Amino acid sequence: MSATEVLSIVETTLGRRGIRLEDRLIQDLGAESMDVVAIAAALEDRFGVRLAEEELPTLERVADLVARVERRS
Repeated sequence: MSATEVLSIVETTLGRRGIRLEDRLIQDLGAESMDVVAIAAALEDRFGVRLAEEELPTLERVADLVARVERRS
């Protein structure tokens, strides 16, 4: 797993380039709740990590997604 892979998933899902780890999904990137669900599903498929629905609001920044995938629990 690399941060680059997570960034690529976020960029593909949101249709944007140049996303940074410090970017906030909703405030900075304009993601909507369904976008966050789609990102979570893509991370689950790619890395085998399970993200609970109630956990999603705590994953505010792209870096939070990277950290969560690194924990893989």
